[in-house]
Amino acid sequence: MKSVIKALTIARKIIEGEYEKDDWRSILDSIAEIYNVGGSFIGFWEDDIINFKHSSYLLNKNFPKNTFKELYEAPLKSRHQLYGKLISNGHIVIEDYPKYEEAIKPWLDVGLKSLLAVVIKSQRHTYGSLHLISLDKHRTFTKDEIESLKVIADTIGSELDKEEYIRKINFESEKSRRQLELLKILDDKLKQSVSLNLIVESLKKIKNLLNADKLNFLFPSENLYFEINGNSTVGSIKTSKNHPIYNFWKTNTTTIVQKPQTRKNFAYAIFIPIISLNKTVAAFSFEYQEKPSENFMNELDTIRIALTHYVSILHTYKNINTVVSKLSDIERGLIQAFISVTEAKDTYTRGHSEHVAFYSKLIAQKLGLDKEQQEMIYNAGLLHDIGKIGIPDMILLKPGKLTPFEYEIMKHHSLISYEIVKKIPKFKDIAMCIRHHHEKMDGSGYPDGLTGKELELGARILAIADIFDALTTDRPYRDALSPKKAIEILENDKVDQNILKKVKEDLIKSYVRDIPKSKFIPKQIESLRKEIMDLDFMTGLKRRRFLIRTMDKYILRKNPFTLFLIDIKNTSYINFKYGREIGDRIILFVSEELKKILKMDALSRVGADSFMFLYLSEDAEVFKNILQTKLKKGILEKIKDKNCVINPKEAENMMGCYVTFSLYPKEGKTPEELIYICSQKKKMESFKYHVGIPCKKNA
Repeated sequence: MKSVIKALTIARKIIEGEYEKDDWRSILDSIAEIYNVGGSFIGFWEDDIINFKHSSYLLNKNFPKNTFKELYEAPLKSRHQLYGKLISNGHIVIEDYPKYEEAIKPWLDVGLKSLLAVVIKSQRHTYGSLHLISLDKHRTFTKDEIESLKVIADTIGSELDKEEYIRKINFESEKSRRQLELLKILDDKLKQSVSLNLIVESLKKIKNLLNADKLNFLFPSENLYFEINGNSTVGSIKTSKNHPIYNFWKTNTTTIVQKPQTRKNFAYAIFIPIISLNKTVAAFSFEYQEKPSENFMNELDTIRIALTHYVSILHTYKNINTVVSKLSDIERGLIQAFISVTEAKDTYTRGHSEHVAFYSKLIAQKLGLDKEQQEMIYNAGLLHDIGKIGIPDMILLKPGKLTPFEYEIMKHHSLISYEIVKKIPKFKDIAMCIRHHHEKMDGSGYPDGLTGKELELGARILAIADIFDALTTDRPYRDALSPKKAIEILENDKVDQNILKKVKEDLIKSYVRDIPKSKFIPKQIESLRKEIMDLDFMTGLKRRRFLIRTMDKYILRKNPFTLFLIDIKNTSYINFKYGREIGDRIILFVSEELKKILKMDALSRVGADSFMFLYLSEDAEVFKNILQTKLKKGILEKIKDKNCVINPKEAENMMGCYVTFSLYPKEGKTPEELIYICSQKKKMESFKYHVGIPCKKNA
């Protein structure tokens, strides 16, 4: 009993994180002391090896690793008796080690007499084993000692789980930071005209961000090849023929390739293709003196997305330069066409450019500018947003809040507008006003972070006109505000308050009420585009926001319904063992089965492997049981019919879906509450599934 109490004391210290102070040394010393043994240590199981990475102070003192290296790596699976007992019993006791048939010579040489080892594991992973060794005498270990050591080992397993979870969080955070940094590289690049020198500088930043020793970039459409090492080389496709990147592009390789290198000074290389219409349109290679970490390798798909943005923006600027170089007498007509195309993309901003032009000219009149200056500021209002033609529809038309990545891309529109306008002789004098119309007086705006004294008068006028019209027109996320309310908001914004005081009454009086209707998009097309925004492109089902809007409608009418959550079991394992393509097929199998269900509404894919819908009958519990059976049967039939590579017996054991539900209004009053209840019930079912406890019926 005393050993159990002392073990609980050790477990508490582990939970409180005391092992972090000296990398487990004091904890292992305490374990050795309470069990009265010569030493204790943690061994991690790595393939067929027990790798002793932590040892007690006493063991380190008597047998340091630099002298007794062979003691720190011991065979595991090849010692069938030892490994078998650890797996079956969770522990092994060897009271007379010299007579043990699987004893190993290094431990015999140091005088090991007795050994107790227990498995370190959590609910989802086996990490290794916790060992006690007696060097000066033979020991017997009581049942209490074995059980109490298991308590400590389980606590260590839980802490290792926590450390792994924290590592994953840090890894995801580093991924996000790296992608944001890549986007900032693009942002910095766009602050100037695109040139070969500027591309070289941006590639240097990418090389440093990815910790590469050398970067190569092949841009075939422009016949350009860049080599960024200690020195920077710019050449043509012909120049790249002596480098593996040429064959990588020439063979139209569409997957990321990682391989050891035999080239001088470099041990490892990563080749990343940029794909468009199933064709490799550009290629990057990154060379390293040492192989990068596994975490970095797992990030390569995310890196490819950012590099694809990089290449697409280079293409955008190439196209802009091609267009503006041909403009002459028809400049104004073509610019009007640009405005029309921009507003055709985003019907919520229809007429916005004309409104901003009107308000800008009005402000210029009130400030006493001459007629030529008024006309120039009017043109700036017309042209200020034409850069939105370079922003992807999925970002430009998104009805909800933008993510940090999406917002970084959206901010490019003022820069793209500037790049277009500055190349047109008639409008080059207003280019900087357009570039800076999102700047703030305190320097918190974009793209250059200028303050009031640095901002052109035209930019300060455009900023007020732009915000005033945006506030007084409808948006996907809110209705139009009144002119007076818009002025109140502007008075608390970082715009030029001196200008605002002079013109606010005139803005209110001159408020434009009539929004011109689009001449370019028929109602049917506009309606279809809105519908597409709610579609999940993989399954053809609706997205989460459509589900929430539908729930809001039912709740507004006080119509009862049941929200069902379907979550596919073991998709991570399927992706790992059989590949993402097979995992995606399973997701499609489930979506096809769900489409057959009657008496439901708003069937939506709400996560990578989860779905939700509203069930409109009362027999929810009965329906849940039927649904679980049908889904599993449907998945297994499709696996068989479509020659899926998953082993049928394995599929029978692991395939299926968690099915949970929540009731409105009995269990929840809002969409968020109902979704949360379903998720919590799913977590409970998942827990019970993994520990082998039969699930109770939903309350």
